[in-house]
Amino acid sequence: MSIPSDPAFERVVRASAAELGDTFGFDPERIEDLKLAVSEAVNNAIDHGSKRQAHLPVDILFSIHGDLLEVRIIDYGSGVERVDWSRRVVEEERLDAGMLRGFGMYLIRELVDSCEVTSSSNGTTMTLRLHRRPTH
Repeated sequence: MSIPSDPAFERVVRASAAELGDTFGFDPERIEDLKLAVSEAVNNAIDHGSKRQAHLPVDILFSIHGDLLEVRIIDYGSGVERVDWSRRVVEEERLDAGMLRGFGMYLIRELVDSCEVTSSSNGTTMTLRLHRRPTH
């Protein structure tokens, strides 16, 4: 799917991820993980990659490989030099100021089985991978 770089469209992607997760056989908790990880990644692409320039698309590709669900979020911004996976908390002063963002990359990494980011001056691709876990 392809959406404009407008935050209003993030919920369409989140709903699609939930439906796919359910169809794929994820349990409700795993679907919530998928939704939150995809939501964070799409928001990053919109805010940081495309800088909310609605004419720049964000592409989301869902693919299934056996027991693996892969989600690619692609923006066409100017790229990033490095990704900070380490931030774990929001600083108190940022929280007091109402800034609840800033630890999305850490959160994504904790919610999925694996993720990677590739970037160039033509844009950035974040790939999320979640395995279907056997039910006992």
